[in-house]
Amino acid sequence: MDTLYQAMPDIEVFPAHFPVPGAGFLPVNAFLIKAQEPVLVDTGIGIDSDEFMKALASVIDPQDLKWVWLTHDDADHTGSLQRVLKAAPNARLAAYSLAVLRMSTVWPVPMDRVYWLNPGDSIRAGDRKLTAVRPPLFDNPANIGVYDDKSG
Repeated sequence: MDTLYQAMPDIEVFPAHFPVPGAGFLPVNAFLIKAQEPVLVDTGIGIDSDEFMKALASVIDPQDLKWVWLTHDDADHTGSLQRVLKAAPNARLAAYSLAVLRMSTVWPVPMDRVYWLNPGDSIRAGDRKLTAVRPPLFDNPANIGVYDDKSG
């Protein structure tokens, strides 16, 4: 994990990178949107899971999370997902249906906590609306971006 920073007063960035020999590195970011109903966007890479959980706890008590928004099911975005869901028992998992179905072939996704998202669907996180958008370019068929109506 790299040093956390604020992208905006109410958005924390959890940056990390994974070295790729001969090519540089793969940047991996997760975000905490400090909404009335806090939203964690992605959960980092698995090799940083201990550090990720400590970093998360340094900016919010995980039990206060209301949402975990998953942009897609690649391992560099789901590395701490199971640990986060355990530490945040009241959080719902907002994810594209294809991502949830693919993950459920590997581990028992708690389906009763899933908020099924498809492009165009939204969640209310208290003081803001987050909408699932299909990015113009992507590397995973389950990719969805998030548009935050408060921060733009």
